Amino acid sequence: MVSLRPASGPKPMKAVRAVGMHILIIAAILVGLGIVMVYSSSSVLASVRFSDSSFFLERQLLRAGIGLGIMAGVIFVPVTFWIRISPLLLLVGLASLVLVIFIGQGPAQRWLPMPAILSGFAFQPSEFVKLVVVLYLADVLVRKRELMHELVVGLLPRAVIVGLVVGLIALQPDLGTAIAVGVIAFVMLWVGGVRLLHLTGIGLAALPMIALSLYASRYQLRRVTSFLDGTDIRGSDYQVSQSLIALGSGGGLGVGLGNSMQKQQFLPEPHTDFVFAFVGEELGLAGTLSVIGLFAALAIYGFRVAREAESHHGFLVATGITVMISVYAVINIGVVTGMLPTTGLPLPFISYGGSALLWNLIGIGILVSIARSTATGEGEAKTRYARGVG
Repeated sequence: MVSLRPASGPKPMKAVRAVGMHILIIAAILVGLGIVMVYSSSSVLASVRFSDSSFFLERQLLRAGIGLGIMAGVIFVPVTFWIRISPLLLLVGLASLVLVIFIGQGPAQRWLPMPAILSGFAFQPSEFVKLVVVLYLADVLVRKRELMHELVVGLLPRAVIVGLVVGLIALQPDLGTAIAVGVIAFVMLWVGGVRLLHLTGIGLAALPMIALSLYASRYQLRRVTSFLDGTDIRGSDYQVSQSLIALGSGGGLGVGLGNSMQKQQFLPEPHTDFVFAFVGEELGLAGTLSVIGLFAALAIYGFRVAREAESHHGFLVATGITVMISVYAVINIGVVTGMLPTTGLPLPFISYGGSALLWNLIGIGILVSIARSTATGEGEAKTRYARGVG
């Protein structure tokens, strides 16, 4: 069990450096597996829709290459830089969330169009904002540390800002991402020293807003009701029922890469939110347990980076990024296995998509940067910086 409290005393430098390397290796394995599973699950769909079985593969390879390259650069950027610009990033994130409501593209209007030179790509603000929320809360939890145990002057102003972010995401509508961001913020605030009683009160106050969102978006309400009664296997439960068929048919070792039956257009958009089902079908129980094990190991190493961080900023950012990736993984796997209502959240590093992959890899880069600064003794080089939004 890895403690979420910052460690005190001498840091095991070689061990911390090794933890950062382990995180990079795990992320690389997950990205590589994602590329393989995206191609295997989408080849039939790509052939039918674009007459090119490698259509989605080529785009995912390009996005993975860009993401890994940016991640490699982020590793050498000190965490204080991200903390310093977090207020500006928050303003950009809020503006993009407002903009996507008016000019958003896609079935649920969650993407902003890109310039013609980047034709074929789109920017999903909610994926950017989930990381920004982590950086912003790390900033205010340190700068306002003495006030955060107070409800009115400490927690409430920050809760309003997070609530605004969550509300704008829910308006897209994207209730699944809104709840996930809310959970990430809740954990960060709790770890940052906010009283659990205050957080519980804020959480209870948010329940009517969730109910209102469900009422306003009937397809979301159908997802919840069908999950509870489990009878709409040809409607809202269709994807989950096909996902369970895929997982069950995989057995212990799977049917083999490329031999999936579900990709024959039984499971819609197989390369996105339900790609974990194809891991189970083609690689079997061994494959799914391996993926779960990789995410568990990533969480353990991430929390260790947080525990060994030399600054409280580093501790909070590392904790937030680890929670961010873990929450998405748990929710996605929970949906695919029928344990949670369908949400539309991608499986980190594995599901097809550029925005999610890019910002998750940037998060990994920041996490490894914190481990690197701890190992080299740079963690407390600078702790004073200009105030921003707080």
